[in-house]
Amino acid sequence: MKKLALALFVLMITACTSPSSNLSKINWTQGNLAALSDTAVQLKSNLWIDKMPKVDGTTENQSLNGTLMLDTSGELSAELVVQMVVIKQKDNTWIVQGDETELRTLSENLWEVVFTTEIPVDVEKRVHVALELSDKNGDVWLVERNVAIDKVY
Repeated sequence: MKKLALALFVLMITACTSPSSNLSKINWTQGNLAALSDTAVQLKSNLWIDKMPKVDGTTENQSLNGTLMLDTSGELSAELVVQMVVIKQKDNTWIVQGDETELRTLSENLWEVVFTTEIPVDVEKRVHVALELSDKNGDVWLVERNVAIDKVY
């Protein structure tokens, strides 16, 4: 019984520390251009809040929507995986896990990562966006700083 409790404790600690250890790998001063499997990848972030009135007349649901465009110098691997999207505003950091995103291929050189999340971001202030991508040859972070959040009416 003690071994089971210890194993569960270790598993819980590992699960709780994993995202924060990944966050420490982010170099927030790097640019939005990096190489993944010998292919140059550039990030362009588009974020917005939908302020359109809903059928019930409310506009209170302020989900943050994102489309992160990936412009590449060549083909990316079919095994490309989005590990996470990290949004930072002042001292606040929010994580959108990769399984909460959708990766779309628009052409062999243009990909997009799409997500919607409920985070208490201040839409009047800019954010930094970090994207972690991985494939069979490794992983890479792309960072775009001072991204404005648009409001769609």
